[in-house]
Amino acid sequence: MHMNTEVPRRALPGAARVASLWVLLSALACGDSARPDSADARPVAPRSAAQKAVQTDLTATTTTTSPTFSSYIATLPPAQVTASITQTLEASWDPSLQSLNYPPVYPQGWSIEYYAGGEKLAKVPTTASEWAEVSGVIARGGLEVEGVEGERQAIVSRSTAPRVVVRPVFSGGVVGDGWDVFFDPGYTRIFNVHHHNNLNEIMCRDLVTGTTCPGFPMKLTQTSVRSTGRIDAASNNFWQPTVTLPAAEGQPSKLAWDCVDLTNATRCARPVVVSEFTSANIKRTNDNTDIKRNNYNDHTDPVVIGRKMYTIGFVSGGKARITCLDMATGTECPGVELPENGSADESGLTAVGNKLYVVPGFGKNLDCYDSTTWARCPGTWPQPVKDQAGKFVNGSPVWALPGANGEIQHICANNVCFTLEGAAHSLPPRFLAEIQAHPVMGNANPIFQYGGGSSSGTKVAWPYSIISTTKSTWAMCWDMATDAKCADKFPINVPVLYTTIFDPEQPECLWTNTDNGVIRNYDVRTGNQGCTGASTRISFKTPVSVPRLSCDPASRVYQYKSFKLTSPDPSLYTTATLTVRDSNGQPLAAWSKLPIDRANPVVDLTSLSTLETGLTPSFDISADITNANVVPASEIRVTTGAPPQLCWDLASPPSAACPIGPKLASTTASPPREATVTAKGSLTNTGTTTPYTNQDVRTNVATASFDTCGTRLTAKVVSLSDGSPVAGAKVFLLDGAGNPILDANGQPASAVSAADGSLEFPVWAGDYTLKMSGTDSYLPAFMNVTAGGSGMTTPTNGTVVSNAVTTAVNQTSHVDITVTNNQPAQPPPPAEDDEAWFQGSGCTAAGGAQSALVVMLVLGGLAVLRRRRT
Repeated sequence: MHMNTEVPRRALPGAARVASLWVLLSALACGDSARPDSADARPVAPRSAAQKAVQTDLTATTTTTSPTFSSYIATLPPAQVTASITQTLEASWDPSLQSLNYPPVYPQGWSIEYYAGGEKLAKVPTTASEWAEVSGVIARGGLEVEGVEGERQAIVSRSTAPRVVVRPVFSGGVVGDGWDVFFDPGYTRIFNVHHHNNLNEIMCRDLVTGTTCPGFPMKLTQTSVRSTGRIDAASNNFWQPTVTLPAAEGQPSKLAWDCVDLTNATRCARPVVVSEFTSANIKRTNDNTDIKRNNYNDHTDPVVIGRKMYTIGFVSGGKARITCLDMATGTECPGVELPENGSADESGLTAVGNKLYVVPGFGKNLDCYDSTTWARCPGTWPQPVKDQAGKFVNGSPVWALPGANGEIQHICANNVCFTLEGAAHSLPPRFLAEIQAHPVMGNANPIFQYGGGSSSGTKVAWPYSIISTTKSTWAMCWDMATDAKCADKFPINVPVLYTTIFDPEQPECLWTNTDNGVIRNYDVRTGNQGCTGASTRISFKTPVSVPRLSCDPASRVYQYKSFKLTSPDPSLYTTATLTVRDSNGQPLAAWSKLPIDRANPVVDLTSLSTLETGLTPSFDISADITNANVVPASEIRVTTGAPPQLCWDLASPPSAACPIGPKLASTTASPPREATVTAKGSLTNTGTTTPYTNQDVRTNVATASFDTCGTRLTAKVVSLSDGSPVAGAKVFLLDGAGNPILDANGQPASAVSAADGSLEFPVWAGDYTLKMSGTDSYLPAFMNVTAGGSGMTTPTNGTVVSNAVTTAVNQTSHVDITVTNNQPAQPPPPAEDDEAWFQGSGCTAAGGAQSALVVMLVLGGLAVLRRRRT
């Protein structure tokens, strides 16, 4: 019997590149905005196409995605039995030719073991050296199957939805604990992102115990003042908009996205996806006080529609745009440039359906765009967001608000509100008066930290500040149905408050996050601290309730068949209904509040379309269950999109095979070698194990050579006077400690600048410095490391040595060298006159000659033009 309570395994980018062409063609055919436009984009496998015949044996394939990288997929056949079975998938390789650098993707709920030779490792590798030892993996797990329908596996999945009683307080332990909070798809962990105070981390805690999750906190690239991110439920990957760190201080940076694999508590295989756009500002060292001009705020306020993340980006040239990340493929997708330039102060973005409402900064208008076409939304847009006195007010978020029926009907920015079409609003009068009296503002900071509001059903919540007195901060909750406070205790004084967030699983629970490192929750029905867990909604989420068997999250379900409420027993409730919500949490109209028959609590799902539900729907039960000790349980029958798969990536040559610097590298090419990877699989039914045919996959892999392990340390020599290139300058290569690097002849390695001033050293990865001494022709003025390190150095006793330069494969390392002319000034040349000199006479003719060469016969002699210095 299969009990599945785990969140899904991530779809590892690269492990399914064998289907990348399918992704591209599908995108073109279907008009999907995703595009694999990055050179190193590594998309996940697409949803499996229909198979022509039932697969009967193990298969294994590989795709070489670069000279140093191969992706493998091993696929079991569907089990043609009706039983509870156990299956295995395993792979082995030669670690001297290829190396595993991060966890494979394997079926959700299965276990995985790592081996070095024939020895099982005690734990999952975490360091490069530990990964280099791995020569094989074995994944195994149980499944309840009901044979094959067509060519696809039919399964039964049983899961529970226990009521979670969360801790009332979580201490962050640091100041600047972050902007808001968010939860994993299984509702077992709570996350927040530390913001801009040089912490640059994502934090995770257990919802019930409050303990720190294994592997956390985890470093990110940069985090903004309004630091947050979103979790892609299908892959269980966390994404955060960020800005890359510059190669050197003062250099430009790129907009980007951080990725964290929450299943394995590691950075993703591709940890940072870099945008094509350069950030508007530069990274500044004093980043905690120079907030306005620091580039960590140039990519902020993410929202999600489906599996795409949209964010405000501020890019070079002062432009503002909405960026797009396709979380399914891990690639940038088309966004839109906004008509108004802006900056992060008082900017905001929110999504309602497929529409994006945006304010690109202080003094800018509220605008609306359709995310599927990037056309401006129907209605009256853009709209100025000014208060009644005609002045721009202090910043507040772009905020979607419900009406009395709980449906989103209004949009507000800077506390100026409209309908979703930009028309005059019809907000309840007492609520409108309340937000005018106490506008959204976090931590008494109206510019950047202006708080975040949220809504759930008919209730809305927001933080506000009272600056004129004690700079106190408060959390307010309002019920739009009654046009009154949610409870008499509101507003609640919460010190240094940033945001108020409704719990996605317990609508009666309101969370707060603050600058002092403390996360709290409150019951909005009473205003008391702490949530009881007695939610009226029971939710069975697909990412938890139905196991993902293949490497592609889109293949989790091919067709839904039925839903059965197995607990509580029908005798413990009088009425129960089922509501199916799509991946965005919205109820499907045809699947809302369907009655469950107590005599046969099964709902037929065969007409439920996966196109309508998306990849991560939920099956929500509303029932009058009075026994708090009952743990709700369900049984969901589906046919899967693909059978169990193991997907893994191998790098070649292994990092351990690469020569280690500091030393000169040989640029002689090394031929590739053939590598064999073996895949195995088995099925165990009623105690009998049946192995499948072993599959050997052969491919040519790169060996340790300059192309795969080396890099070039470059430099350029220019004149201090006019910046012109200097040719013939000799530069020596040293190690990081200042010792000479020797060439093949045992002499100190050196290079001479070419006509364009450039020179280079082929090296293995390591730490180096460059040295130059003065000559008769020039004197070194300074060296400046611009890539692979930073900092400027000046000469000592006529010799200058650079700061350390760290080289790495496929990374730029460069030093700028500036020299002065060391040749003494030459006297001006003497004046010159033309004169006629007469051979044999010893005389000259006054006035010189008028042609280049004059030959004349004068007094029997030859007269020739010559130039005489005076």
